Amino acid sequence: MGDANSSTRSGIFPYKPSESATLIMAVLFGISAIWHLIVMIRKKTWFYSCLTVGAIMMTSGYIARYFSARSPLDLGPYIMQSLFIILPPSLYAATLYMIYGRIVLFVNAPEASMIPPARVTKVFVCGDVIAFFLQAGGGGMMAQASMANVGQKIMLLGLFTQLLFFGVFLVISLVFWKRMRSSPKSHMIPQHGKHTWRALLKMLLVSAVIIIFRCVFRIFEFAGGTKGSISTHEVYMYLFDAAPMFLVQLLFHFVHAGDVFPTHIAASAFADDGSYINLYPRV
Repeated sequence: MGDANSSTRSGIFPYKPSESATLIMAVLFGISAIWHLIVMIRKKTWFYSCLTVGAIMMTSGYIARYFSARSPLDLGPYIMQSLFIILPPSLYAATLYMIYGRIVLFVNAPEASMIPPARVTKVFVCGDVIAFFLQAGGGGMMAQASMANVGQKIMLLGLFTQLLFFGVFLVISLVFWKRMRSSPKSHMIPQHGKHTWRALLKMLLVSAVIIIFRCVFRIFEFAGGTKGSISTHEVYMYLFDAAPMFLVQLLFHFVHAGDVFPTHIAASAFADDGSYINLYPRV
C-alpha cells in the first residue's frame, strides 16, 4: 500500500495509492452488499435499507478509489471515493438505532430503555442525518484547495456530532442490557428464529463500539491535517477504516434481525405512540 516514506506524491494523494487493495475491498464490500440486498428482500426487513445503501456506497467508493488511483489528477473520482467511503457508517448507525427500538418493543420492556424506543429511532436518526450532511459538505469542500481548511473544520464537526450521538446511544444500549439482565422478563421471551434477541443486542453493541472506534480514527486523521502521519500513510485507512467497516457488515450477516423477530415485527414500522404498525399483515 502507498506510503509517504517510500513513494512520491501521486496527484491529489499524498502517496501512491494501491490499486490492488482498492479492488480487493471493492469485491469484499460488493459481495456483502449484494447478499444484504437479497436477504433484506427475502425477509422483508426494510429497515435494513440504510445498511444496504451504505454497503453499496462503500463498494462504489472503493471502485471510485481504483479509478482515482489510476488517474490521480482527476478530481471527480477522488471526491466520489472520499465521500462514499467516509459517509456509510452513518447509514450503518441508523440501522442500529432502528434495530434497538424493535428489540425494546419485542421484549416488551420499554421501561428498561432510558428513552422510549420510537423516540430513540427519531432522535438518533435525526442526529445521524445532521452528521451525514456535515461530513458530506465538509468532504466536498476539502477537495477544493481554496476551501480545504473550512471543509476540514466542517468535516470534524460532523464527525464529533456523529461521535456524540453514537456515544449516547451506546450508553442507552448498555443500560438497557444491564437492566434486562436483572429483569424477570429476560427469561420469558420466546425464541422465534435461529437467534435470540440477546445475540442481536450483543451484535448491536459490538458494532456500535467498532463504529465509534472508526469515528475516533477519522477525527485524529482530519485533526492531523493533510500532512499528518495518518493522512500520508494509506495503510492506516485500510487497518482502521476499511477493515472495521467490513467487520460491521459481516456481523450483520451472522446475526440478522429477520432471524430474531417474528415476521409481523420484522416487516413493520413504528406508530407515533411507539407501537408497531404492521405493514405486512398475516393472512
